[in-house]
Amino acid sequence: MFRRRIVARVGGAAALIASLVALTLSSSPVAAVNAHANYRAVCPAVPTGFAHCQELVVTDAQGNPLASAGPTGLSPLTIDSVYGFPGVTSGAGNNYTIALVDAYDDPTAASDLSTFSAQFGLPPCTTSNGCFTKVNQTGGITYPKSNSGWALEISLDIEWAHAIAPGAKILLVEASSNSFTNLMAAETYAKGHASYVSNSWGGGESSGESAYDSYFTGSYNGAPVSFFVAAGDSGLPAEYPSSSPNVISVGGTTLNFASDGSFLSETGWSSGGGGCSAYETATDAQSSFSQYAQVNCNGKRATPDVALDADPNSGVSVYDSTPYYGQSGWFTVGGTSASTPMWAGASADAGQVLNAAYVYGSNINFRDITVGNNGASCLTGYDLCSGRGSWLFGNVSTTTTTSTTTTSTTTTSTTTTTVASTGTMNVSVTAGTVSPRGKGYKVPLTVSATDSTSAGIGGAGVTMDVYAEACGGTLAASSTGTTGNNGQVTFTFSTKSAGSWCAQATVTASGYAAGSGQTSFTTP
Repeated sequence: MFRRRIVARVGGAAALIASLVALTLSSSPVAAVNAHANYRAVCPAVPTGFAHCQELVVTDAQGNPLASAGPTGLSPLTIDSVYGFPGVTSGAGNNYTIALVDAYDDPTAASDLSTFSAQFGLPPCTTSNGCFTKVNQTGGITYPKSNSGWALEISLDIEWAHAIAPGAKILLVEASSNSFTNLMAAETYAKGHASYVSNSWGGGESSGESAYDSYFTGSYNGAPVSFFVAAGDSGLPAEYPSSSPNVISVGGTTLNFASDGSFLSETGWSSGGGGCSAYETATDAQSSFSQYAQVNCNGKRATPDVALDADPNSGVSVYDSTPYYGQSGWFTVGGTSASTPMWAGASADAGQVLNAAYVYGSNINFRDITVGNNGASCLTGYDLCSGRGSWLFGNVSTTTTTSTTTTSTTTTSTTTTTVASTGTMNVSVTAGTVSPRGKGYKVPLTVSATDSTSAGIGGAGVTMDVYAEACGGTLAASSTGTTGNNGQVTFTFSTKSAGSWCAQATVTASGYAAGSGQTSFTTP
């Protein structure tokens, strides 16, 4: 399956395509979604003073991990379309460094990241091009012993941080073991070398946990470091270091799709971590937030702060060639280990320092998750089920209720956000007439970007990224594009195969919030 990306500068009749890049895609973007999958924890329970990874892997009915030759979980394109993330653009991630702190060694981390990037059309992130770096907990290159469970965790972390922020650098810091002592040593190195630090691990709370809180403070390149920690995969109660007041605690949601692959709603995940800390005090920003009182934490730290997709039933695709229970290849995984590096990546895309003041301010456009229960109900505004909700970057709907599926040639209805911008942008994608061409088909996809006055958004600096992939099955396709007038690009999609197709366009322009539009169509 092939995907093409148009990067176009649109300026009326003088519009010019800057580049046309061939990219490779996954097969089905929703193969594992809402299938009531069997799954298991990748890392076992641990005693006090140690951490387990917060990852769940889809299994067969007997509990054996399932691996395949091709992706079976959600693709970056699908996640981008749900949240309006910038997607595969050269600047997404702003050349920031995202550090992933994990335990033990993943000997195939670099090659697995390359396989993942090639599969989904992401820019290469390798040691040779300076994008990917792997070190031990003190910054050296004598790596700890390998561990198959943590290797799968590492693959998830680095691949999905790169998927959400393809322009960011990836720093993998491997602790010698999963003890808090070694993980905090790795944290110390990470925060001295990255703007964003993601931690997909945790353990039960203990009375002495606050002694570790200082490890989650620091600055890099003159700005405070942002720390993200997975809230857990077992519902209530709160875990540590998710409960540290110095981190952004990331919970989990479920993405719900129609049978044709179109996105319906986002709801609270029944196993997403959360709860009131038994020991930590809430930050001033959290305790003064208008809906904090409704969770009854009585001045204690409430978790999570935010959420994103984590349910294995809407799990993401991960490639790992280090055998896990004798299986290697493509896995479908979930857990707040997935939502956490994605939040770190989104923060790099935004180029913002994320702390409690930022999250509980008016800086982020949230999709408020009001349906679901993890032991605590999802409520309006803030809750222990999904925090404030998920992060909406572009022109995507804020609703969490089921909507009617659009027809094959109708543009998805969207809502505009103005995050980090001064203007609003509306983006539509319309599929034209399917035309047989020899042994295949061609379909014109028209992308239109307009402002609130319906005037076309064009000129230097306007970037349109157009993607198309099979909504189901593995189909070969290619495409070419030409520009038009009034903020439009016509993208000619070509395929030799019949099937259902999903297309998305993301448009960025100075002074505007990034906008996204989607559509679907069929070739007979």
